[in-house]
Amino acid sequence: MNLSTKEVNYLKDHLSWELAAAKKCYNHGQQCQDQKLSQLLDDIGRMHQENFVDILNYVNQKAKEV
Repeated sequence: MNLSTKEVNYLKDHLSWELAAAKKCYNHGQQCQDQKLSQLLDDIGRMHQENFVDILNYVNQKAKEV
């Protein structure tokens, strides 16, 4: 099953959003004085990083099928 151009563009956008969210969480977590909040932001950043990797792996798998 091939992805349409629109679907590929959406996935590219989503990759950008996930990467930006991960970076923002990590950066804000580093600046926090509150340890619990810092850990929460780190966890959320990790979740966005995992989402990024999952989407990227999906795209790479689809690219190999073509």
